[in-house]
Amino acid sequence: MSLQSRRPNRGVTRDFVREIKVVLADGTLTRLGRKTVKGVAGLDLCGLFVGSEGTLGVIVEATLSLIPLPKAPVTAVATFPDETAAALTVRQYMGEGRRPSLMELMDGMTLKMLNEFGDFGLEESAGAMLIMQSDSATQVEDVREFERVAKENGALDAVHSDDPRDSEDLVAARRSVQPAYEVYSRAHGGGQLLDDVCVPRSKLPDFFRLLDQLRARTSVTVSMVAHAGDGNLHPAVFFDASDSDSTAEAERIFGEIMQLGIDLGGTITGEHGVGSLKKEWLPKELDEGSRRLHRSIKDAVDPAGIMNPEKMLAEI
Repeated sequence: MSLQSRRPNRGVTRDFVREIKVVLADGTLTRLGRKTVKGVAGLDLCGLFVGSEGTLGVIVEATLSLIPLPKAPVTAVATFPDETAAALTVRQYMGEGRRPSLMELMDGMTLKMLNEFGDFGLEESAGAMLIMQSDSATQVEDVREFERVAKENGALDAVHSDDPRDSEDLVAARRSVQPAYEVYSRAHGGGQLLDDVCVPRSKLPDFFRLLDQLRARTSVTVSMVAHAGDGNLHPAVFFDASDSDSTAEAERIFGEIMQLGIDLGGTITGEHGVGSLKKEWLPKELDEGSRRLHRSIKDAVDPAGIMNPEKMLAEI
């Protein structure tokens, strides 16, 4: 399920899919969904296929809803001594009913990697940074309230700007995280596992407290970037790919992070999907009734198992 950073107030891709054309396992071409704004006839098969990762059929055409181009955002940035303080800010701010157009978290290690990669001038002494944007009619009030909540939760600094250049610079830094991670990975053994857990926003502080405990008992490096506005977390595990012990430890930590997400009432994947990497973890998230339903649907739609085999549903 594809997503992007600007979406705590937008929803996910599935919400914008009106209609799809799908080729089924037997070669049938069928239309699912509807062109109308409203429509509740039959089961929501369109949503089912959109979220199936190709295991039920091949989508050959899609009709999407569009939204107006949003107004230029006002951007606020706050730095914190640690990730937990940033997470407390997100929980409180979102709990007030605020819906920013962007709410991104980066940990201190990520800030250092970004400066080494692109000389962005980010505050490396901070343990975490939040970048928040609002494009609503109340954007000035939104950013001022964000600053207040951030300072209330121990922010080292919190400021805002309506200069588009400031917004572009911060967003450019955020978009450079993965290239910066790749450079760091190549210089430190070449191994990287990027996780994609998602937890309820109310559980974000708990996640970071437990993640700190996990970091303290491992030899591999775990950095963090997150779409904090919707609880979607991307811990990156760096390790020496040429060392079997380091690789095994990274895989263990990767699994512990996914289990942590499940234990906090979350999911093993918020946007990247299950695919091959997490197929063995899907049964751990779903209960027996849900697993049985998944199997029944797969068997009914693709009895020969030819649609994207050995992927998402292989371990159900």
